Amino acid sequence: MNARTFAENGMVEALLLASSQLQGSSSAITSICMALKSLAVNENICKSIAEQKGIDFILQVMAESIKICDKSVAKSACSFLSQLAGSDDNKEFIVMSGGLERLISITSYFSDDPSVLQEAFTVVTALSLRSPQNALKAVQVGALDIVAEAMECHPAAGTMQRQACLLLRNFAVRSSEIRSAVLEKGLESLIRQAKRMHASCKDAASAALRDLGFNDYND
Repeated sequence: MNARTFAENGMVEALLLASSQLQGSSSAITSICMALKSLAVNENICKSIAEQKGIDFILQVMAESIKICDKSVAKSACSFLSQLAGSDDNKEFIVMSGGLERLISITSYFSDDPSVLQEAFTVVTALSLRSPQNALKAVQVGALDIVAEAMECHPAAGTMQRQACLLLRNFAVRSSEIRSAVLEKGLESLIRQAKRMHASCKDAASAALRDLGFNDYND
């Protein structure tokens, strides 16, 4: 049986029910998050998970990860949420439900761990894709400060740096207001630094610089 078949035969409902009975078990909640992510393979399933209060569940898990100081729970929750954020309908619900604020809390609390930051940035990148209003909301709740701090504090974390560049590119591509805010935070130099230090960042950093308005984005 494939993921779609499992989802259509009640597996999502069963996993969400199990999660309500396993509060306090970090390993179990992490496993449930990853299992739900593996089921969320298309738009319809992602929407179905949301309709069954899957987004409410994952936002609660994110809050719990801070209370219990568990990085693995935070990472699995963000990873699952990024999958759900691939649905445009889910994006709006996540933002309306305080998802961006929850992500900022996660990144602030686990600011010493680039792997958590990377997962959280992946969610924000998905939420801001083709959505200038979500990008602006993210900026308003402090995303640029978090990204600037992360890029400055973890220069050797190539995967996180690349995700930060992708996030900034999504922010900049459709909003002159956000482009100005990015530049005011001094992020141009951090993007160029990531590009110099990590071959894996070259394309993402160049795209971010291009959409920030720099003609020398390929240098």
